[in-house]
Formats: sequence, structure tokens, C-alpha cells
Amino acid sequence: MGATAYAATTATSELSQTINAGTLSTDIRDAGDAVVSNPTFAMGAVNVSTSAQTATGTFGEAGKRISVDNPGGANNGWTLTLNATTPGTGKWTSGSNTYQYNGNATTGQLTVNPAAGTLTSMVGSSTGITLGSQAAFSGTSPVISAAAGSDDVWRGYVTGVGLSQAIPAGQAAGTYTLPMTQTVTAV
Repeated sequence: MGATAYAATTATSELSQTINAGTLSTDIRDAGDAVVSNPTFAMGAVNVSTSAQTATGTFGEAGKRISVDNPGGANNGWTLTLNATTPGTGKWTSGSNTYQYNGNATTGQLTVNPAAGTLTSMVGSSTGITLGSQAAFSGTSPVISAAAGSDDVWRGYVTGVGLSQAIPAGQAAGTYTLPMTQTVTAV
């Protein structure tokens, strides 16, 4: 008995995969792109003075980048802001000594200048992503904003945001800290 021949047959199939949008997030990351735990940004040192004075500093350094990751989590744009961890009532504090970040040139006022910074895109285009303008600290002024027409999938960082703090005359010596929180919000 001879071998039986069969007609060639084919079957078709289809693979399916779902890719969900990611979550909009912000961190402080080092130059190797690892999250920095408990980052600090030092203002320039000044001496006790009988006159009001100003200290300057930088928010976002080469080793402490202000990072935003939007893997499709905010398709109509987003805004990153910086605020005191206890808005309105927080103060620069050293032991029992304090002064304001949100007062005036006499009582203490922080000025933030995002426009002095440098924006770097790692994924996506920088088109439609802008740095905020220099302003007295408000807690609602954007450090970075992405317009609705910006890339829906974008990742990048900012370095070099200028900081300037008016310090009241006669402020006691000490190492003062002001806890801050950065927040990125979908528009």
C-alpha cells in the first residue's frame, strides 16, 4: 500500500496586545537617571546682617534633575509646580528661628526663575513644552508646562532653575530649611 498524500492546509491567527497609558509622574533624578532620595538644594551662605539681604541658589542641578515622565498619562497637557510642603504656613526654620518664603523683601520672599533653566527632552519633542517665568513665589506658578499639542508620550528634565531668597535684617545665624514639594498635574 502506498503513502497517502494530504492537501496542504493553512490556518490563520491573530495576536492581540493591549498597551495602557502610563501614569504622569515627577521625581528628582541623578545623571544616571536613578531617583534621588531626600534631595536637598542649598542656597548660598550669607552672614548675619543689620540690613536685609538676598541669598541665591539653584533648583535642579546636574546630579539632581527635575524630571517629568508622561507615558501617555496626560494627553491634553500638564503643569509642574513647586510649593512649600505646608503651603502658606511653612517657613524657613532653624531651631526656633524662622522667616518667611512668601512675605516681602522685608519679611522674606522667595523668587523662582524657571526661565533661567535648561529643558532637556529624553523621549519625545520639546515642542509645546515651556519653562515658566521669573516670579515671586506663589506655589501655583508653573515651573514647566506642556500644551495640549505637545507629545503625549514625553520624558525629560530641567536643570538650572534660579532661586533668590530675600532674608530679613537681623535674621539669627543658623542652618535654615524649607521643605518643598513638586507636583505635576494633568490639564
